[in-house]
Amino acid sequence: MKKVMTSVALMALASVSYADTDLGLDTVCNSNGTFQGTVIFNGATYLRCDLPASIAVNDTVVLAKSSATPPFLPIVWALPGIVVVGNGQLQNANPSTVDKTVLKIEAGAQIAGAVDSNSALVITRGAQIDAQGTNIDPIIFSSIDNDITGSGEWGGLVLAGYGESNACPSANGQDLCEMEGVASAFYYGGGRYLDETMSSGNLQYVVIAEGGHEVAIASEINGLTLYSVNSSTSINHVHIHNNQDDGIEFFGGDAGVENLWLTCNQDDSVDWDEGYRGSLNNVSIAQGDNADHAFELANNPDSETAAPIARGVVTNVTVGFVGSTAGSTDVPLKLKEGTDAYFENVEILGYTGQACNDAVSAISSSSTTFSGNVFNTMEYDCTRVIDNTSYMTLPASTSATGFSSASFWNAPSCD
Repeated sequence: MKKVMTSVALMALASVSYADTDLGLDTVCNSNGTFQGTVIFNGATYLRCDLPASIAVNDTVVLAKSSATPPFLPIVWALPGIVVVGNGQLQNANPSTVDKTVLKIEAGAQIAGAVDSNSALVITRGAQIDAQGTNIDPIIFSSIDNDITGSGEWGGLVLAGYGESNACPSANGQDLCEMEGVASAFYYGGGRYLDETMSSGNLQYVVIAEGGHEVAIASEINGLTLYSVNSSTSINHVHIHNNQDDGIEFFGGDAGVENLWLTCNQDDSVDWDEGYRGSLNNVSIAQGDNADHAFELANNPDSETAAPIARGVVTNVTVGFVGSTAGSTDVPLKLKEGTDAYFENVEILGYTGQACNDAVSAISSSSTTFSGNVFNTMEYDCTRVIDNTSYMTLPASTSATGFSSASFWNAPSCD
């Protein structure tokens, strides 16, 4: 196994020196994958290089855009199953000794799950992903077939951290929180060891498409799942498209996301619970036919008053219906099970004749709200439902700018 010394000194990565390490696999795959021949992928010829099931070397592993050896073709890095980075999924993994592998993905690289399989990329506690694409050369996660129009063809991208979840308090003496739908006995959150400073890395100009397949335990997974991920993780300019489950879901933690496009996701576009306390700024949501909620938010499904109470901050949002069957989606806003939330500058368009919000499962009176209104500067063409507790009553519609900036990636339509 060769090593070339370098310094990893990137904004969202731990301030520590690592080595670039190869995994000792096939040379044409830059020694980091197993060569499976050439494939036609998105209309071009690629080398298919399968990643191993476990990547835990306590150094940096680089997934390049192209092979460094003849024939110098682009590489599609395939996930033949669940690929686990680090070993922080183990119960009671200590943050001071856990494997701290960094998976660095070069701009323009393609990561693909095997079609209709239990494939997913899981960045465990202590490990990091460093995926920094550009607006003209994004990093794309999809399935490995020769198009990008599918849904539920592979699993998704999962990040886990040592942050706080109100489902697994840090004083319990052992890890209790297990990831859902990935594999049995994969743990996340502070649990025994709470560390709210450890970063899970950097996602920038990243596309996640065609995901949501049932990976394990007969449960679909989200396009991007953040398990107790800390705010030291940098996530910006991310586009999640046509996921069969939720677009993005937060299980606790306080990670922030900025510049987020969610298109054609078939369950909820945004979901949070377990005391999530982060922020989403600049969010564009396009819902197709039969989608669930744009926002389905909870504090804790098992205990409305579990602390800390979820208090996400959502600013500059445009939600639009782009399907062909009016009224086929659920209400755009569903807040339930004790969550708090703060919305500012929100447009909801294309829902004429539908309710804006679900008052039946509105914020409970036990929830601690922000001072003042929960919803500020809202423009909508749906009908607000008046809730007699006032916790879920929208203000009168006014003018809002939302967030309608074009994505860095041209998504297929929702048809």
